[in-house]
Amino acid sequence: MYRVKYKKKPRKETMKTVFGIKLPPIEAMGSNEIKTNINIDPLFYSLVEGRPVRPNTCINMYKQNIKNVALKKTLHGFIVDEVMRVEREIGMERIVYETATKHFEEYQNSFDKFLADDNNKTITVMKKSDGLSRELVNQTEEYKKMNYEMASLKSKLQYTDESLLILLSFQNFLNKASPILWQENHNVVIDTKHSEIFFLDTDIFQKINVNAVKKILTKLPPPQLYFENPEQLLSVFYMLEKQNLNYLLVTEELNSQKNKFLKALDLLKHLLRQELDYIEQKINEMENLIRKNELREIEVKEAFYKILEERLRHLITSETVLQLYNYVEFAYERLIAPNDTKLTSLDMTLALEREYDNLMLDISTFDLDVIKRIEKETYENGVEELKQAKHAAKLLKDVDKLSKRLKSSYEPSRNNNSN
Repeated sequence: MYRVKYKKKPRKETMKTVFGIKLPPIEAMGSNEIKTNINIDPLFYSLVEGRPVRPNTCINMYKQNIKNVALKKTLHGFIVDEVMRVEREIGMERIVYETATKHFEEYQNSFDKFLADDNNKTITVMKKSDGLSRELVNQTEEYKKMNYEMASLKSKLQYTDESLLILLSFQNFLNKASPILWQENHNVVIDTKHSEIFFLDTDIFQKINVNAVKKILTKLPPPQLYFENPEQLLSVFYMLEKQNLNYLLVTEELNSQKNKFLKALDLLKHLLRQELDYIEQKINEMENLIRKNELREIEVKEAFYKILEERLRHLITSETVLQLYNYVEFAYERLIAPNDTKLTSLDMTLALEREYDNLMLDISTFDLDVIKRIEKETYENGVEELKQAKHAAKLLKDVDKLSKRLKSSYEPSRNNNSN
């Protein structure tokens, strides 16, 4: 397929849009025509007319001046708005005033017409109203007099009530200052709260309950006092003052003792703290020593069991030990007594040692020549016994050989068994 070639149409000069503002198209200028801002807008430079030339070239100062100018314009606009609002309100008030004046004139004209139409009736009503007003003034004066009398009576009652309460409080105070024995004999009740006798309200015409007042008065305590003159009360206060002074002196003494006690207590606390620290240190040392001893115990146990397995077993159950025990037991039984109590080899050795010491002491008392002859005979007897023992041992071996041969002779021959 062949492409169809279209001719390009010339573009129409349209308005350009720069930052959202539509600008007019740029027209082609002639070679000799020069246009300026005044040709387009004759009032262009009038916008900056009267403004001072900025002497400072600092842009920040220029921005600050622009901000100040904008702020002043804003304040000027706000003040102009307030002035317009006030003028508008004044105009509305003027309209209301004119309307009210107009209504007043209408009412005045209608009232004058009413008076002109019915003047006689108006005069009669006014005379009657004057009489009623005079009667009202008289009754008001009487009411004021009665109200004054009632208020004065109630004030007197209130004064009496307050005076009675003050006197009762004084009586309670004097009863407290009186001796305890007198209070017990006269059944005096102290620290009682007395209520008001007359309950007065804001309503002056309220009726007072006389029976309730009498009932409250009958409940009051009888007027009995221990003190008859003020001098007695002064003496009581003087004694109380002396007693308080003594109390203060005792308190001062006790304060000194208290301070000493507190100092001693602080010192004791310090000493106890030191003792506790020392005890704690000793406890830590003992704990460390216990841990070391426990480790030493484990090591000693291991060494003990090792010795027990390797050496003690040999020392106790070996053939030499058993033979030595037999020799010691034989010597003990021959020289001292039979070993019925099953003594150990150490006990028997110690007993033999003691027996040897006793014998040596006994021998030391004999003649040396006799002892030598006895020793010679003993050695000779020993040698003879040794020879006899050897001969007996030889005979025992021969007997053993003969017994073995006899046993073998009685046994069947091996050749017969094999056949």
